[in-house]
Amino acid sequence: MTVPVPPDSSPRPAEEPAAADPWAPPGQGRDAAPTVPGFGPAPAAGPGQIPGQAPGQAPGAPYWPPYAMPAPAPQPRNGLGIAAMVLGIVGVVLGLTIILFWLSWLPALLAVVFGVIALGHVRKGLAANRAMALAGVVLGVTGLLVSVGTGVFVVNRVQEVHREQKAQAEAARIRFETATKAAEERAAKEKARIEAERQRLAAEQEKRAADERARRLSFGQSYTYPDGLKVTMAAPEPYVPRGGVGETPKDATIVQVRITVVNTGPAEVSLLGSGLPTVRDAKGNLVFTLIDGSGRMKILAKSLAPGEEAAGLTAYALPAGAGDPFSVRFDHTMGTEYKDVIWTGPAG
Repeated sequence: MTVPVPPDSSPRPAEEPAAADPWAPPGQGRDAAPTVPGFGPAPAAGPGQIPGQAPGQAPGAPYWPPYAMPAPAPQPRNGLGIAAMVLGIVGVVLGLTIILFWLSWLPALLAVVFGVIALGHVRKGLAANRAMALAGVVLGVTGLLVSVGTGVFVVNRVQEVHREQKAQAEAARIRFETATKAAEERAAKEKARIEAERQRLAAEQEKRAADERARRLSFGQSYTYPDGLKVTMAAPEPYVPRGGVGETPKDATIVQVRITVVNTGPAEVSLLGSGLPTVRDAKGNLVFTLIDGSGRMKILAKSLAPGEEAAGLTAYALPAGAGDPFSVRFDHTMGTEYKDVIWTGPAG
């Protein structure tokens, strides 16, 4: 049985392969090696080798072309962001120090500038450290604010210290003036005290001098002691010795000395040491008492009651030429105080 053939389905002769281009570059035309999209052409087949196989590959094994390495991506420019963050940290740290705060503005300002530039690089895709750049800007601004705040604090503190020092200086000046005034007042008081003491001593000295003058008397005058004892010496009179008399100086003037004492005070007065007066001639030589056997010589008692009166009588031989003037001294002790009375005058 024969199958009918459609009119347009008559058998066609097989297509002839295209003629090879003798002017085509090697690897193109009919003998060109097959290519794999994305991997370039396969290596040309060698003698006795099937096209599409790699040299040394077993017949029938598939060919896998080598993997092509992609081109390296450009490196991000992160240096400015890192520098901004580091400078921001340095600016904040320096801003917190009292001594170096005035240097913190420079790294803080650079941190802001570098951080802004780094953010621009991030926006352009040239850098990938946006956080560091932003941190650098924030730290830089913070460093600037801290620097300003520290500067304001230091200025206020310096002004406060200056005010304190000024107040201390003013207080020291007031204390000095007060101390000086007090010292001047003390000096004035001390001067017044010294002057008063000087006047007191001068008054006492004048008083003693006056008392001394009051106890330097002429014959016939009287003196009253503070305890009330009044003593008087009568004018000397010639004395004629009787009875046994010791040897007297040749041409001597013999006089009697009479001293009368009266107790005008309210208490008994002691006369110890006052019994005999002390007599000196005009040359200051001591004249001893002349004793005879007449019994006329009298020595004062040891004490004197209030209102009581007593008299002492003694005789003395004054050498020739030494009796004008001569002196008679009466001694009296009042407790620890000693005072004498001296009468001076001619012998006749």
